[in-house]
Amino acid sequence: MDTLTESKKIRAGRASLTPDYAPQEVMVRYSHDGTIHLYSCQSISDVKGNIVDYLEHWAKARPDQIFLASRTPDRSWETITYAAAWARVQGIAQGLVNAGITGDRALVILSPASIEHGLVTLAGMLIGVPVAPVSPAYSALAEARPRLEKIMELLEPQWIFAQTEASCRNVETLGLVAQAKWLTAAGGPNSLALSDWYDLAAGAEVQRRRDAVTPDTIAKILFTSGSTGDPKGVINTQGMLCSSVRNSVDLVRNPVEVPIVLDWMPWHHTMGGNAVLHGTLEAGGTFYIDDGRPTPELIARTLENIRDVRPTSLLSVPAAYNFLAKALEEDDALNEAFFSRMTRLTYAGASLPQDVFERITDLSIKTLGEPVHFGSALGTTETGPGILTTHWASQGQGAIGLPVVDCEVKLVPFGDRFELRVRGSNVTPGYYGRADLTAEAFDAQGFYLTGDLVQFMDPINPADGLKYAGRLSENFKLTNGSWVATGELRLAVQQACKGLITDLVLAGIDHDDVRIMVWPAPQALPDGSPQSLDALRQKIAERLIIHNASNNAATHRIAAFSILTEPPSLGEGEINDKGYINQRGVLARRADQVAKLYDVPLSDDVTVLPR
Repeated sequence: MDTLTESKKIRAGRASLTPDYAPQEVMVRYSHDGTIHLYSCQSISDVKGNIVDYLEHWAKARPDQIFLASRTPDRSWETITYAAAWARVQGIAQGLVNAGITGDRALVILSPASIEHGLVTLAGMLIGVPVAPVSPAYSALAEARPRLEKIMELLEPQWIFAQTEASCRNVETLGLVAQAKWLTAAGGPNSLALSDWYDLAAGAEVQRRRDAVTPDTIAKILFTSGSTGDPKGVINTQGMLCSSVRNSVDLVRNPVEVPIVLDWMPWHHTMGGNAVLHGTLEAGGTFYIDDGRPTPELIARTLENIRDVRPTSLLSVPAAYNFLAKALEEDDALNEAFFSRMTRLTYAGASLPQDVFERITDLSIKTLGEPVHFGSALGTTETGPGILTTHWASQGQGAIGLPVVDCEVKLVPFGDRFELRVRGSNVTPGYYGRADLTAEAFDAQGFYLTGDLVQFMDPINPADGLKYAGRLSENFKLTNGSWVATGELRLAVQQACKGLITDLVLAGIDHDDVRIMVWPAPQALPDGSPQSLDALRQKIAERLIIHNASNNAATHRIAAFSILTEPPSLGEGEINDKGYINQRGVLARRADQVAKLYDVPLSDDVTVLPR
C-alpha cells in the first residue's frame, strides 16, 4: 500500500475533525500566605437532575443509535440501542421495586463491564438506589477476599448483581454476601434473572421514586484502591455526577456528532465508569466495551477491536498508550483504522512518558499528514473525576491543565511545589459510613485534600496550566532533610530505562540516598534465565549511569537497584485494576527486599552504581 497516497485520502475526509477549544485562560487569586486560587473562566450549563435523564433524552432523539456493544463468545458484537436500553432500564427498575428493593442500602455489582452491568446500574440510579460496583478481582482472587469482606461489612447489601452465578460461586457463602439476594443476567438456581424484567412496564412507584431523586441522592459508591488501609467507599451523588459529566463539555467541543468510544477501563473506577461511560451517554454516543487490556496477554484483543470500531476519541492510562505506540509502529493498516476517525487522545492517572507522546504524534502525522491532538487530565474518585484538563492541544511535558468548569482549585505552597485542593459541585460529600475519614479529607474551608502535588508549567503565565509533581503520601525525605519527588523521579527513571522495565518503586526514607526496585519488561527478560537476568542488570545499570550523569543531587540520583521477578499483587494492594503501582503498598509488603537494598554487606541481587 502507498502510505502517502492513503494518508491524503484519510486527511481529505477528516477536514472537520479538529476539536473546537475554549480560550486557554484562567482566573487567578493570590493570597498573602502564598496560597493561589484558580477558577475556570467558563460557566457550567445544561446540568440535568439524574444521570439517567440522558438515556431517556437520546432514546427519543436517536432511538436506533447503538448505545452499548460488547463481544460475544464467537467474537461478534452484541448491541443495544438507546430506545431498547431505555425500555429495559425502566423494566428492571420496576422489577427491583416489585422485589422489594429500597434505597437505604446499595445494590452491589460483582461483575466486569457488560451490557447488563450498564442496564442494572442505570435502573438503580433511576429510582434512587445506590449502586456499588466492586472490583471483580476481589471475588476472583483468594488473596483479595479480605477486601471484599470489608466492603460487604460496610455496605450490608440487600441485593447483588453478577453476570453469572458461576462467576461468583467462590464467594456466595462469604459472610454478608450469603445473606443478600442475587440477580444475574440469565438467572439460575440461586438467582433471579435480570432478563425476566426487561418487558415490565414501569408503574407509578417507579415514577414516584424517580421524582424523589435530588442532587443529594447517592447514585454510586465507588471504592478507592485502599492504598493506606481498607477500601474507602466514595459517595457519588446525582448532583456530583451530573456536574462532572458537563464540566468539561464546553471546554473541548467534539466535532463528531455521534462519538464512537472503545474502552477497557473497569466501571468500578471513576475513569471508566464515570468519565467515559457517562461522557458517552451525555453525548449520545456509542460505547464499545473493549474485552482487551494493556497487557501482553490481552493487547491483541484491543487491537482487533480498534480495527472493527475505529473510535473517534480515546481516554486511557499511559500504560495503554505505551502498548499502542509499539503496535501502531509495526502495522500500517492498524494506523489507518486507529487514526481514521480519531479527533483527540487523552491520558490521565499518571504522566505519559514524553517519548510515547512523541511517537504517537509522529505516527498520526505519518498517517494523516497532521497531528491528532493530545489532551491530559487529573482527577480523583472523590471528584467524579475531573479537576484539571488541558482543553487545548497539549505538548506533553507532564502538563495536566487548568480547572474544569465550576471547580475551584486551591494551591497551598509545599516547598517548590503546591498541594492541590479542590471544591465544587463535582466533589464528593464524603465517605460512606465513615464520618471520621470524611472529616480528615477536607480542610476548614471545605476543600477536598487530593494529596497531589503540582507546579506551574510557567510561573509567569498561569494560563499555561499546571504539571503533575507527585503525591504527598509518596514523597519522602532523605537524612539530609531534602524531599524526594517520587512522581517526577519515577517518570525520569522510566524514561531512562524505557524498553527495559515496566515499572518501579523508590526507597530511601531515612537513608542517605535513593535506591529502586524495578520490574523487568517481558521483552527484556525473555526466558528468565540467570544469564539473561545478568544481561538485563548490566543494561539497566548503563542507563542509570547515564541518568545519574546529569542528576547529581541525592534526591535525583539512583544509588543502587534490584530487579523484582514476582509481579505486583492486586490482592495485596501493590497494584490496582488499571495497572497503577501503589508505592507505599509495595514498600510495606516487600520490606525485606527494601532492607536488602541498604544491607551491609549488600546481597548479590543488588547492583550499586558508581558515584
